[in-house]
Amino acid sequence: MSHVSQFIETLEAALHTERKVALPSEDAILLQTQDKPGSERFFFRNFARCSFPANLYDQQGMCQIDTFGAAPKDAFPARMRMPQEASTGCAFVVADDHLYFLYDRIDRWSDAPDHLAFVAVRIDAERIAALADDAPDLRLTKSEYLLLAHLMTGLDLKNAATLLGASYDTKRKQVQVIQDKLGVKTQTALLRALSVDLTARILDEILPTQQRNFETALVKRQFGKDVIVNMVTIGEGLEVPVWEFGARRGRPVLYFHSMLAPIAFHPEMSSCLNKLGLRLMIVPRHFMGFDGLLDAETRLRKLTRALADTMDYLTDEPLICLGESAGVPWLAHFARHNPDLVSHVILAATPQPAAAHPMPEPDHAPTLFVEISNRLRRDARVIAGLTRVYNAISRVPMFAQKALAHMYRKSPADLACLEDLFRHPHLCDWLRLIANHATLASVDELTNLQRNWPKDLRALQCGVTFVHGLEDPISPIDDIRSVAQALPDAAFHAVENAGHLIFTQHFKEFVDHIATLARPAPSSSPGRV
Repeated sequence: MSHVSQFIETLEAALHTERKVALPSEDAILLQTQDKPGSERFFFRNFARCSFPANLYDQQGMCQIDTFGAAPKDAFPARMRMPQEASTGCAFVVADDHLYFLYDRIDRWSDAPDHLAFVAVRIDAERIAALADDAPDLRLTKSEYLLLAHLMTGLDLKNAATLLGASYDTKRKQVQVIQDKLGVKTQTALLRALSVDLTARILDEILPTQQRNFETALVKRQFGKDVIVNMVTIGEGLEVPVWEFGARRGRPVLYFHSMLAPIAFHPEMSSCLNKLGLRLMIVPRHFMGFDGLLDAETRLRKLTRALADTMDYLTDEPLICLGESAGVPWLAHFARHNPDLVSHVILAATPQPAAAHPMPEPDHAPTLFVEISNRLRRDARVIAGLTRVYNAISRVPMFAQKALAHMYRKSPADLACLEDLFRHPHLCDWLRLIANHATLASVDELTNLQRNWPKDLRALQCGVTFVHGLEDPISPIDDIRSVAQALPDAAFHAVENAGHLIFTQHFKEFVDHIATLARPAPSSSPGRV
């Protein structure tokens, strides 16, 4: 009996609504055209906050942004062209019974991919009706909306009536009804007012504004005075953001965060750290700004080098490095290549190593991670598709909650933790921000998870402690115990009532344990490798 793809199961769980959404095949989702990943990175970085439905089209008129789970009526046309007579860069067009505003001055965005031709914004009847400030309850019928839409494209009333299969007299009377509803006296005044108002409102939303550091704004909004934000550049190296929590002069702990978010979720995090004299430092690697430059392995090396220089500058004693889930491979690489900077390593919810996994027994499905790893091994191109799906789900809180609940459905501890996290906006805010402004983050995470990072662990010269939940549905505890057993001096702690989100579930126990670790004796250790 063949197993149903856990990837498809998770996607169906995320998108499930009362109306069934027909998903494309797994290959159709994961294997996409070469230009689409670049289009999506650009789109969500620049247009995620646009209140109008928007999309991008390339030079061949092909739609670039797919919306998972959208009803057919909400989808953008697969093809659309900018009218040749649109010399101003703006045009109104009608397609599939909707009015669209097209803007082709793509050079206004310095980060726009070369293959893009224009931005398309859909203008629904409700948005037109909302322009009538004196009539908040105004509604346009579908027939009125379509007539107005065709007139907005430049058609005269006679040609618009013919196109809509109605008599000129019928549509002349209908225009008068629309004028009365919107409070204008003539058709010319109606079209001029709508054209100017809609163009101004849309351009105000889509045109680029001054770049903001969204992740810094979010971490400050969440933690206020409990966070210190540093931006450190050593020489001509990378600018490294470092967020500090707890005791300013406390014992340094460098946290390599999970894939979900670059922060720890605990309501008493700062007070716990201060009480124990710990200084927790987080480098939000998702927002390091490589933005598609270099390959993933080179990005890893550059980040490790910059992080080492930064920690050497910020701290006077060796670090305790704490890695959670997808942060473990990053930690392993850093600690191996900077042994003089690290005194102890603690690994929480360690991921499964990505060595080739055999096909499971008929009655046992592989974990989602094993399934994805095997798929990546067969065809590395799917990593772009996986990233696209991950980001699409992350942007919608309802989808994200359902997908995560499906992934962690076998762990009561994880389900309870997720339920608590989704009661507050913080996790959703981070998921959306990463999907929109750090779209390559999940590419790096998936790529690094495929590395032979256990080899880095075996080369470490410091103490290593594994802490793993007995209920972990993502990384089965027996697999991680085997990893620990390959390290002669590693400690392994199995924790009851804990799943893959063990760091959030048992945050106090983690920091209590860290506070008990003995400080290393001062030594004149050799320089970094």
